[in-house]
Order: sequence, then structure tokens, then C-alpha cells
Amino acid sequence: MFFKLCMKKLIPLLLLTCSTSCFAVDHHVALRLGGGSISNDDHADAGFAFQLGYNYLFTPYLALDTAYYANSGGLGYVGSLGFLDEISSIEGGLLGAKAQYPVLPFLTLFARAGVNYSSVEVTSEIRKEEDITKRYSGVNPYYGAGTEITFGQHVGITIEYQRIELSHNFSSDNWLTGVNIKF
Repeated sequence: MFFKLCMKKLIPLLLLTCSTSCFAVDHHVALRLGGGSISNDDHADAGFAFQLGYNYLFTPYLALDTAYYANSGGLGYVGSLGFLDEISSIEGGLLGAKAQYPVLPFLTLFARAGVNYSSVEVTSEIRKEEDITKRYSGVNPYYGAGTEITFGQHVGITIEYQRIELSHNFSSDNWLTGVNIKF
């Protein structure tokens, strides 16, 4: 009798306390693609940008923001008239916070900021005679802002601008479009 009474009271209580965490969408995995530039005072290049990200929502408005990113240049060669073949590429990881606010039931505005560890590689070929490769790495800030349009509870499409500060006075400005899968 005591067991039946406890189970009748205990099971509904457990379900009520667990229901918010059991059915919440706390994890977001994102694939973002776009274009970006890599530049400093001496070099400028542009190319393809890629990010694979993960967000964990602490609240509906604040999340942990992590990502692996890569940007491969090569468009700087066009402006050099063939005298200087210079290709810049970066890769690294992001760790920060993402703040978001739903403006409409299907439209969310967000901002991201934190630190990144990056590796910058610049390869120059001068008049097809000699190759010079320089590598720089370090920890620097990043920030960005964008919007997400959601389709149901588990899929979203994002458009965002992101600036990643890099070592040796390099920076990367990216425009990205992405797909978020939420679970």
C-alpha cells in the first residue's frame, strides 16, 4: 500500500521536474558556408569560408558557442597581374558565448563573441621563382551578429557577419549562411 501511494505521488512529481529538460532543444549543430577575406597591413586575400559549430543553450537567450573554422584564399592573385601569387589560409577554433532574442516566433536575432585560436599561413610565389611560406598562430578575439529563420522546432537557416582577429595583425571578415540542426 505504501509503495503504491509513493509511486502515485513520486512518478508525477518526477515527470514534472524532468519535463522541461527532457523536451527542451538545448543542443545546436551548425554547418556554415560563405565567403571571407584575410588581410593585414601588407596582405589581402579572399576566398571560401567554412565553419562547423556547436551551441549548448544554458537559457533560451544564452548559449555556449564553439566552432571549428577554415578560410582558404586565392583570389588575391587576380589583382597582382601575375607578378605575385599569394595564397592565404586560416584555420582554428572558437570558444565564446552566443546571445539570442526571438523577435518573432520564427525569427531570432543573435550576437556571438569570444576567443579563437588560429593558425594563419601565407604562401607567396614571386615571379614563379621562389616560394616563401609564413605561419602565425595565437589566441585572439572574435565577434559576429546575424539572424536565424526557424522551420519548426529542429531546423534553422542563419545569415551572419563574423570578424575573427588573427595573429600578426591579420583579420578575417566573413559572410556566412548556415543550417542549424537542434536537438
